[in-house]
Amino acid sequence: MTRPNRSVFMQLRLATYLLCFASCSANVAQSEQLQVIEDEATIVIRQAGVGVLTYNKVSPPAPDGIEAVYERSGCLHPVGSPQGNVVTAMFPFDHAHQHGIFSAWVNTTYDGEPVDFWNLAGGTGRVLHERVVSTFETGDGAGFEVDLLHRVTSSPPIDVLRERWKVTVHPTDGSFHCFDLETIQTAITDKPLAINKYHYGGMALRGPTRWLSGKITEAETKAGLTRERGQFLNNLGSEREAANHQHAKWVAMSGLVDSKPVCIAVLSHPDNFRFPQPARIHPTKPYFCFSPCVIDAFTIDAEHPLRSRYRYLVTDADPDPKWIDEQWNAMLR
Repeated sequence: MTRPNRSVFMQLRLATYLLCFASCSANVAQSEQLQVIEDEATIVIRQAGVGVLTYNKVSPPAPDGIEAVYERSGCLHPVGSPQGNVVTAMFPFDHAHQHGIFSAWVNTTYDGEPVDFWNLAGGTGRVLHERVVSTFETGDGAGFEVDLLHRVTSSPPIDVLRERWKVTVHPTDGSFHCFDLETIQTAITDKPLAINKYHYGGMALRGPTRWLSGKITEAETKAGLTRERGQFLNNLGSEREAANHQHAKWVAMSGLVDSKPVCIAVLSHPDNFRFPQPARIHPTKPYFCFSPCVIDAFTIDAEHPLRSRYRYLVTDADPDPKWIDEQWNAMLR
């Protein structure tokens, strides 16, 4: 089957993103009003005319050089700062299966067979958008509810989990963006999904490729990609290496965009399973995930859904641990 012209499609999607993430023109009065804008492919939430986040109901086509198997719906990208800097990546050349903010398990067993919902090239499983449940705009926030499917890509495919996302963007004074992501993963069939003990998997965040560290690759050089400082910090005061698999209340990923600091912090709610959850932080790549499976295996079945809640803070500044702690405490009120 012939695939659509990817370059044209990507240009159209990029133009849409830029419009959503550009601030309002100077002759338009700025306000803190939140807007939810939905079309056939996306749900975009803006504050004061600036894009906070985009939910992808349909995956953009993979760019040239990346196989179509890496396309993913049911993820948040781009996620932006108040100054319009994007803190997520989609189809990064180094790990094309990582897309913005996404949810997936790696090492699972269903009906006696191994299933990997994370590494899409393996062809055993994937997570995808199913439907929009609702959108809302209130004085307390704006957002949407959507359902995702965790699908075993057998023949025929089997949908084993339905995951309900409720995303709520909270109004702020404009100095930062704040949104909550609440999820419930529920078994669809009468057979459980076993989440095996593993060193990563769960609710993940992928940052810009410019925040890669380590040796510069030939692919980066050929593509003319540039690097800027990228780093991690958690509530224990640990940075990238020491923070890996520490049980953290929050993790902040930060770096430079055009030589200016940008940060996204993820706050884990104390009601989360196995709180404080271990955080898998990659030694060289700008991604991490809260991973309860690091501790031990567990099962999701009809009687035991998995409920989780995370708060995201995006600023145009280096991480401020005291302020993030205050925001974590505020999340509980």
